Amino acid sequence: MKAHRALLTKLPRDECDIDYIERLMALTNLAYRDYEVRVPDLSKTIQHQLYGFKNFMGSLVLGTVPKRWFARTWVPLKTLRIYSDGSMKGDKGAPVVLDLKNNVIKIRWVCKSEVSISMPDWVVNWIDERVREGGDVRFAMIGLKNGEPYLALIAEREVVQYTPSEYRLVVDVNSWKYGISWGLIRNGRIVSYKQEGLNLGRYYRLYDELIRLGKKYGELRRSGLHRTTEGRKLWRRIRAMHARLYAITRDKAYFLASKLVGKALKYKALLIIDDMTEESRKELLEEKLPPDVIKLLMSNLRRFVHQLETLARWYGVPYEFRRLPSTVCPVCQHELTQEEGRTMACENCGFKAPRDLVPIYWAVRLTQ
Repeated sequence: MKAHRALLTKLPRDECDIDYIERLMALTNLAYRDYEVRVPDLSKTIQHQLYGFKNFMGSLVLGTVPKRWFARTWVPLKTLRIYSDGSMKGDKGAPVVLDLKNNVIKIRWVCKSEVSISMPDWVVNWIDERVREGGDVRFAMIGLKNGEPYLALIAEREVVQYTPSEYRLVVDVNSWKYGISWGLIRNGRIVSYKQEGLNLGRYYRLYDELIRLGKKYGELRRSGLHRTTEGRKLWRRIRAMHARLYAITRDKAYFLASKLVGKALKYKALLIIDDMTEESRKELLEEKLPPDVIKLLMSNLRRFVHQLETLARWYGVPYEFRRLPSTVCPVCQHELTQEEGRTMACENCGFKAPRDLVPIYWAVRLTQ
């Protein structure tokens, strides 16, 4: 099967025609729906590239059909790769040229003129790593994110999933308040178990500081002073704090996904994912936490699951999604009662375990 990974890199706004990119995105939306529209004042080359993706319905590059007509849909582009030894792969007429010999990305027919931007070291390293793993950056996509132009590099490789051993790696997705729980199972026995998450003390301190700054900015706004130098400076601090909180959960999501896929590879385990994001949200609602706190604690969990699935496909790890309840007894299947400290107890058979460990016991039951 084919597996894919993507990397997003920002393009210089002053060298890209935003309106032109928006028009191409509209044409791409039509292409999803099996229409071809030739526009006289757009480059024929770029239009031929767009419609050159014959299998665009449901393909990776174009993804799934957009829900709305003329929604912003990223434009698929072919790439030409020039490697450090001077060898080349891809279409010589491709709009995107990845010059790995000089660490430069060239984009043709999409921006105001041909754009050449230096590839940061982290982009070069990402491409080199994908190539070493047997992949190649055959496609790219250009589009707008928050009004800014971005280029997504898409690596592709052929993968054969390994045959699972006797190990099972079970991942239970919770809110960041309780972390991601995982258990390694072998022959009906839990070999290891761990909960991993954020440093909540530090995270809450940052959030409290954000609330304090927000109240201060609100006072300036009510006084009409939010456009002063002090007000603008305070607003920049608030935005930076928001970005920092988001980055903490994003980076943790990527780190844990990589770690768990690595563990699955080590033991040749079948990866079982219990994605209970909505159940975690309901639990936080039952605790009567403020909506903004719930949103904060739920942020980037979907990204974690998506990254876990993406890496599993890329490295050939067999995986499946399975419902593993945390409120039903894995021994007698009666309803569990939650005691103090999130301990779940069964009044019927006496089973007792931490709430986040119950799904792991269910996985043990289902694999026996």
